[in-house]
Amino acid sequence: MYSFPVSTLQPGMVLYDDLYTSDNTLLLKANTLLTEEKIQLLKDNSIDHVTLAEPLEINITHYQYLYNSEHFKEFCSTYESSVKAFKNLIHLFETGLEVNLDKFLDLRNNIINAVRNEDQLIDYLYYMMPDEKQLTYIHCFNCGLLCYTFAKWCKLSPKELDLLTIAGFAFDIGKIKLSDDLLWKDGKLTPEEITQLQRHIHMGYDLIKHKNLPPIITTVLIMHHERRDGSGYPAGLKADKIHPFALLAGIADIYEAVTHPRAQRAALTPFQAIGIFEQQGFEKTGVQTTKKLLSRIAQLYLDRRVTLSNQLNGRICEIHSDALSRPTIFCNNQLLDLREHPELDIIRMS
Repeated sequence: MYSFPVSTLQPGMVLYDDLYTSDNTLLLKANTLLTEEKIQLLKDNSIDHVTLAEPLEINITHYQYLYNSEHFKEFCSTYESSVKAFKNLIHLFETGLEVNLDKFLDLRNNIINAVRNEDQLIDYLYYMMPDEKQLTYIHCFNCGLLCYTFAKWCKLSPKELDLLTIAGFAFDIGKIKLSDDLLWKDGKLTPEEITQLQRHIHMGYDLIKHKNLPPIITTVLIMHHERRDGSGYPAGLKADKIHPFALLAGIADIYEAVTHPRAQRAALTPFQAIGIFEQQGFEKTGVQTTKKLLSRIAQLYLDRRVTLSNQLNGRICEIHSDALSRPTIFCNNQLLDLREHPELDIIRMS
């Protein structure tokens, strides 16, 4: 890679890095083939220099790009130290000591300051390699970050962003009282084990009930597994009986869990995760909010390389609002609309 002045760019050159505007809006993605129009776009946004790809760097995968990126390496360092501090804070709930919620928000801010924007945070979290010894804490930490991001996408107030961050950090806290053998069992849970797992809500409530937290934190913890059609637990609440923050937390909980590896399965791709919501029905977690958030996630991966379940490789070139998990792929010099190929799935993000 090498720096090059925009004033002398030529069509056919290829960007090495993602390119952002002064307000951290993504302007052009890495591996973009420059055209006259895109060069003019750079000039219109007062971009002076860009980083171009050497011949051997053209068409490297996003995974390779990230793990060669100093920015991603710095993020990983910040993330690892933040998870360690988060674990120590979570254990305060098991003591009689006061819990300072501002310290949780400081950890969130450390992460937010380590990325360009929330879109990049979603992407970085997906490519993180979790420490198997800390899966429960990582899940709780990531859920807080996702709740913050989703709330920001929904344009909630700063105070609501803080409350949803803390609620996201805390709603699965009861799982620290369950054994790893149960949480990360390699295989299908028995009915008895499912019942035991569902008790994490009661265990979480016992941990926070004397901590003088804002009431919404307790509400989200108790309700984050409730579903609008009454199929959730622990109370089988329906529709407007469920707080909207709890429904948003439920979306974060599912998305985080399925896009990271577990003992019984590999991590699913974002499109496989979106497919789960589509199969179950968006109405379970609220059609408008669920579709808005998942559409935003799907759009993040436009132009990204993927591998299909038939082992063919391609590039995402169109997202469909009527089937977010079934984009059109440019593959083998032809367009493949996955809406017309239900036998195929996106099994790897390259």
